Amino acid sequence: MITDPEVVTIVQAEHDSILNDYSWSRRKAETTISTVATYSTGTVSSVGTALTGSGTTFTSAMEDRWIRGGSHTTYIKINTFVSATALTLETSFPSDLAAGTAYTIFQHVYNLPSDFGRILNVTGQVPLREATRQQIDNIDPYRSVVNSEATNYLIHGFNSDSLFEIELWPVPSSARVYRVQYLRNNSLASDSDQPLYRASVLIWKAAEACCFFLHARTGDAAWLALADRYHQRYLEDLEGAKEDDLGKFSVRSHVKDGYGEGELGSDWYISHDPIRLI
Repeated sequence: MITDPEVVTIVQAEHDSILNDYSWSRRKAETTISTVATYSTGTVSSVGTALTGSGTTFTSAMEDRWIRGGSHTTYIKINTFVSATALTLETSFPSDLAAGTAYTIFQHVYNLPSDFGRILNVTGQVPLREATRQQIDNIDPYRSVVNSEATNYLIHGFNSDSLFEIELWPVPSSARVYRVQYLRNNSLASDSDQPLYRASVLIWKAAEACCFFLHARTGDAAWLALADRYHQRYLEDLEGAKEDDLGKFSVRSHVKDGYGEGELGSDWYISHDPIRLI
């Protein structure tokens, strides 16, 4: 009365629901983003997408960064490293750059890990504030605001490598390290994959959903009675799984109450105050 593909679809749907209804501690992960300093040594000229440098030391690491040249507000993505004095651009500038044009190569967008699911926070010397693309575009559509420290971040959708991206703003001009805490994705694409929570929670929830499916298919009320039994088991197991999650992985189980021990001075808090008064 129910096929294997139908069961797989139900399990996947219930897994996604359980995964996203609670911030399971095992989903929490951290990565770092190392920003790069802006580069503007020498001068450049361009014809179409071919960029030629004079007194430059371009490197292959500059691929996928961005360049702004001369009086153009437009910033163009670097496609290919050719040599220390030559790069290929993804698109051409609105008009070719004349010889001896000043330029800046910068990077403000970085890849996030392949298991990225949802952002929790981003921290440099102080926590960064999340913004939308529209908010940043309204303030700085050409990403011309540059600062040694970013104060905002925004999440981009999938890029060509199927990775989420994070943009830092203002455009970082210095090499810095930012910590990114996020919730991991957790797919059950193969039989060897495991949920990031107690597996029995998914078993009872999927069993309940299958009973509703079979009731809809057969009209037999007995499936509803069985679904109710499975639902009660699911609720009991879910509560136990949450208690285990808090007990084993939460901050309260790892950080002892030690108020006043090694307390930071008020001067530190003042210099690291994230509140912006203006």
